[in-house]
Amino acid sequence: MQCRVMMILTVLLLAACGPVPGGLLAGTRSATPESWHDVMGDAKICEVQSRPAKPHSIQLACFLFEDKLYVQSHRWVTAPWWPGTSWAVIWQKQPLITVRLDQSLYALEAVPVVEPGQRAKILHFRQYNSPPDGIVVFELRRLSGESGA
Repeated sequence: MQCRVMMILTVLLLAACGPVPGGLLAGTRSATPESWHDVMGDAKICEVQSRPAKPHSIQLACFLFEDKLYVQSHRWVTAPWWPGTSWAVIWQKQPLITVRLDQSLYALEAVPVVEPGQRAKILHFRQYNSPPDGIVVFELRRLSGESGA
């Protein structure tokens, strides 16, 4: 009996945490909005699928800065001692991604922010007074050739 109660509590706890990351994301394909404020509000968790040939999805904190959609990695993502290959390293090689917000799917490109001044402004907005070098910031952009919603 106690085992069954623990199993039920575990299932309820996992369900309360939202969708579990993994493979292919389901939802309705949507055109990229002209303004992410219409979709995002202040802050939101994005589900992001990468590697179209072998889909893998994760959950990240997306944020708006100057009406553009961004995500950032942790500071050790490019460290040689980091175990495994981070999503941020994969995105630098394979930038085509799908972002799910609610049930809408947006085909986007993850573009690293490499200009030092812009990167510093974005990370300062994210409360980094002295941004560590290892953090990779991506702007999630509309695919070239796609018109907005």
